[in-house]
Amino acid sequence: MRDVRTSETPGQTTINAVVVLPRSRTETIIWGSQRTMAPRTRPGRGWPAAEPERPLTLHDSWWIVSAAGLLTTSILAAALWISAHVRVDPALHTAGLFLHLAALVLGFGGVLMADYLMALWLAGRSTLADAVTAMSRLHAPIWVGLTGLVVSGCFLEPNLGSGLTRTKMVLILLLTLNGLQATVLSKLLSQQVSVTPSTRLLWWGAASGTISQLCWWGAIVIGFWNAQH
Repeated sequence: MRDVRTSETPGQTTINAVVVLPRSRTETIIWGSQRTMAPRTRPGRGWPAAEPERPLTLHDSWWIVSAAGLLTTSILAAALWISAHVRVDPALHTAGLFLHLAALVLGFGGVLMADYLMALWLAGRSTLADAVTAMSRLHAPIWVGLTGLVVSGCFLEPNLGSGLTRTKMVLILLLTLNGLQATVLSKLLSQQVSVTPSTRLLWWGAASGTISQLCWWGAIVIGFWNAQH
């Protein structure tokens, strides 16, 4: 289609021509629109999955907790074997003692903070959701501290023939197993943050906290006694 327009001004004539070429079809362009592409899949493999698979964690099954308990028991036994066969010079003993104290501050400090947060909820000064959320963030430093205690203890030349030292090892083992089962308790509490937890969970939590405190304080007292004698 052609459109010719003529305009005249005094002393000047202007011809404007507009040419429109024919098009096979009409296209509509919408600026800012988003195109949604279907994910490419591989037949028979279900790839990619609609939701990524979440790896199993400790609180997903008692079988996983039991397997973790066997693993930690084996690690503790290996640490005792190493402590009985490694030769420690004064410099290594000093470094091990420093790491032992630092791990104690980190692990036991995290435990005290967790118990304090739970006490705030019991006193009505905090919500259960806030307490459980804050306590879940303390799991990492507690486990790092406990691991540091076991590793650094290999270089402190413990007297494995002493009854107190053996009692301390038993307390550490109970402390570790108690921490593993506490992960299941933490998950169950997080599922009941909007309601009052059941009596069974409350007694479970009280027993878990009591065992934790007894084991930590018992190991600290025995360690202090051995250091003085």
